[in-house]
Amino acid sequence: MRPTTPTLESRDELGEYIERYADRIDGELGVFLGFPYGPDEFDTVCARNARRAFRSASVVKIPILYALYERYDGRLDSLAESCPLSPENRVGGSGILHLLDATPTIEDLARAMIATSDNAATNQLIDLLSMTTVNDSAAKLGMKHTRLARKMMTTLEATDFEESGVRVPENEPANVTSPVDCARFFADIACEATLSANAYERMRVPLSAQKDTSMVPRYLPYETEIMHKTGWLPTAALDAGLLSVPEKGPPPLVFSVFVDSVSNGADAADAIAEIGDAVFSWLK
Repeated sequence: MRPTTPTLESRDELGEYIERYADRIDGELGVFLGFPYGPDEFDTVCARNARRAFRSASVVKIPILYALYERYDGRLDSLAESCPLSPENRVGGSGILHLLDATPTIEDLARAMIATSDNAATNQLIDLLSMTTVNDSAAKLGMKHTRLARKMMTTLEATDFEESGVRVPENEPANVTSPVDCARFFADIACEATLSANAYERMRVPLSAQKDTSMVPRYLPYETEIMHKTGWLPTAALDAGLLSVPEKGPPPLVFSVFVDSVSNGADAADAIAEIGDAVFSWLK
């Protein structure tokens, strides 16, 4: 059922409304909302635990997307090359490529990784690029709290951190990111700051076709312009992206809303959906 969202006219009212969720949920809330004027320049609307490292779940797939298009920028036609899935990468969870016999292209893998959060596609792209390359690309974007150190659907015990070349401090999750890091990624897309226009155009395709609409977009009008990537864990939910209200004009709003360390990830997704509704109501 759609929540009853109060009329929120000022940034302070929106911030106070969001802050109430910190008391309502039994975990950690991280939020960043802002209008991007550069890859690291924002008119910040709301920030809470914005630089805290959260378990990233599938949101860690966005720096993989960036690293891929950074590598192939200037030779984007090469993304049409075939890239068969290795047997060890045919993991389950999100996506369906592990069930198919078809041979995808590199760009097929990228689009499946984002639009349907396909884990097999993600793991194949990690092999293609290397974890070090992905982490270096994230660092170039200023994603200081982001780390990819483990493939999808693998356990810590099965992960060879020495082989990956990525150091994971003791008692920390392997894959992490922060609300402001994801904001920097989407600000880079909004401002087209580091890659070619063609690369950004192709990156936007799967982000705009995101099939998981259970979080920020849940209560928004169907025609709402949104590009985003979600992440799920049994005890966490995350959503980050760009939200546009055409009648308001540019720039779009960058959003990152993370809820971690809860007893039920579905409750976390509900909270993010309600925050999304409030943000859209304020934007209008």
